[in-house]
Amino acid sequence: MAARNITEQQLHELLTGHHMVLVDFWAPWCGDCRRIAGAYDDIAAEYADVLTTVKVNVDEFEGIREREEIRRIPTLRLYRDGEALGQIVEPPAWADIDAFLADFLPREAKGEQENMVEAVHDMVIIGGGPGGCTAALYAARAGLDVLLVERMSAGGQMALTQQIDNYPGFPEGIDGLTLGQQMHQQAMRFGAKTLNARVTRIDLAATPKVVGTTEGVLHARTVVLATGADPRRLGLPEEASLLGRGVAYCAACDGMFYKGQTVVVVGSGNSAAADALLLSRVARRVIVVHRRDSLRATKVYHDPLMNAPNVEFRWNSVVEEILHDDLVTGVRLRNVVTGEVADVACQGVFVSIGRQPVTALAEGQLTLQDGYIVADESTCTSVPGVFAVGDVRTKAVRQVVTAVADGAVAVHMAEEYLAGR
Repeated sequence: MAARNITEQQLHELLTGHHMVLVDFWAPWCGDCRRIAGAYDDIAAEYADVLTTVKVNVDEFEGIREREEIRRIPTLRLYRDGEALGQIVEPPAWADIDAFLADFLPREAKGEQENMVEAVHDMVIIGGGPGGCTAALYAARAGLDVLLVERMSAGGQMALTQQIDNYPGFPEGIDGLTLGQQMHQQAMRFGAKTLNARVTRIDLAATPKVVGTTEGVLHARTVVLATGADPRRLGLPEEASLLGRGVAYCAACDGMFYKGQTVVVVGSGNSAAADALLLSRVARRVIVVHRRDSLRATKVYHDPLMNAPNVEFRWNSVVEEILHDDLVTGVRLRNVVTGEVADVACQGVFVSIGRQPVTALAEGQLTLQDGYIVADESTCTSVPGVFAVGDVRTKAVRQVVTAVADGAVAVHMAEEYLAGR
């Protein structure tokens, strides 16, 4: 059952006539909106008897974001008899939406209960990015009983990338969400299974290994960690409180909110360069701030950025403070060479200074280095039968193509382990 799109007028009519209504405020250009679409339809089906579930495209109605006080999208807002009860913004996992609704629509909690049947999978893969999907594909084709655990939808961080031009086989490029969905579908075609859940704990020393999730406890002979990485923060005191009020970490997700405005992009790697180029097509002015005097991004980005008429650079500079009232009003920059401090007016700050690995589950169980799981090209970790693939492991290059290679290697090594070699 798919949630239907309605107009703003239909929304107001609906709120006066229905007891419980869940609204997804979204836009077609928003990567996170596209990622949760499948999960939102599942929610619509699961709660159909107690909840009316609809969607409103904020791009179709001028001024609706201000009228409805939508700061970031997707915003899922729950109403009872026309009154807003609460909302969840950019939910990271299906389980987060489920938990949010459970506060208002009590039902039997699934919790982390032991499975009724003590099934032991040959392999459990945690994370559905390119590395995880490839591992699922190779494992399924090898005849292994493989289960892929994914928080929301396939693709990982790749799914937020509007255009991928450096993955072989797509001469015109492909958007990350589509590529992720195709990788996932291919794995499922060969018999891999998927569980939409958040992993809450792991016990890698147990026999069999234990993976606790919001949907129950799993047991596996081998585990592949493909948990990826999250955006790195600036670490400024006001940063978290301004998220959605001028601070953002994904230009593809939030760029259109700043159409015709001035934005600052912090960073100079490939992600920052791609964000700056994307924003240059919608913002009036884009200011790139970098602590050194030249771009770190690959050469393919240099000419387009340098030739963009509305892109300018503040070299040898760092953001010392984000200026704000209720919303961001500017940044305070310090030149690391001269020490000069200057305030720059802007409405948005896009932080693109790299990513940090998602390894909290592995702490105390696997050897880590600078936060990354120590694993060489074999993908083998410090615990036999546990493998790390993609951005989460120590490696020289973190790209979609290297994550895919990791997934294939991990399955080969898992087969060796399962065979006792």
